[in-house]
Amino acid sequence: MSVTDSKIVDAVTLEKESRRLVLRIFDHLPWDEDFTETHLIALQEKLNDYLDYIVSKQYEEAYSPEKYDKVVIKIIAKYSFSNEGIRCLNVAKNIIVNAGYYLEWETSSE
Repeated sequence: MSVTDSKIVDAVTLEKESRRLVLRIFDHLPWDEDFTETHLIALQEKLNDYLDYIVSKQYEEAYSPEKYDKVVIKIIAKYSFSNEGIRCLNVAKNIIVNAGYYLEWETSSE
C-alpha cells in the first residue's frame, strides 16, 4: 500500500506507552520538480481519505477509544521532502490540528 492507493489505510498501530493511535501513509514517490504537483495531489487525496476514516471513527471497531488519547497521521516518505512539499505539509498540519488530530512526517532514512 502507498500514497497512491486511495481509500486504503496503509497501516495502523497503537503505541501503548504514548497512548497514540498512529495511521501511517507510506510515500514512495520522489519530490523532483517534474513530479511535485502530481505528488501533492496524491498526498492530498490520501490525507483526505484518512480524515474521512478518522471522522467516521472506523478505527474504533479494532481500537477501543479508552486505549489512546491522540490520533496521529504519520507520513513515512522514501525521499526527502522538497521545500514545496514541506510548505504544503505545514498547511495540512494546521488544518488537521484544528480538527483535533495530529500530522507528522519523516523520511525512511532518518
